[in-house]
Amino acid sequence: MNKVKYLIIDDDIVFSKWLKTSVEDRFSSFDHISSRNNTLGGLLDIHRNHPDLVFLDQYIDGLSGFDVLDLMKQQPKIIMISSEDIDQKKLEEYPNVIGFIEKPINLDKLDSLLQKSGLI
Repeated sequence: MNKVKYLIIDDDIVFSKWLKTSVEDRFSSFDHISSRNNTLGGLLDIHRNHPDLVFLDQYIDGLSGFDVLDLMKQQPKIIMISSEDIDQKKLEEYPNVIGFIEKPINLDKLDSLLQKSGLI
């Protein structure tokens, strides 16, 4: 089975480390590209590395997660994450967004989204 390359874009460094560890502990076929605490670095990593999956925080350094979605040239699968509510109708405008998970992340919900999207 091919490795699933993934990227985390979140300004909470402690959360990003926890998410990376949790994903790698649960899914041996996942390969972490990088974690970025800013949207510009995240967009550059998406452009350079062509990840299969991006965990994208909705509220981060001046650009919203929706702004990042609008600026992406590649269309990896996206899981939006946030500690606040998110506009579900707006999410539906982006076919590559496979779901939203509220922080703190429920790992069973993550499993379900990844299964539904065909990544596991």
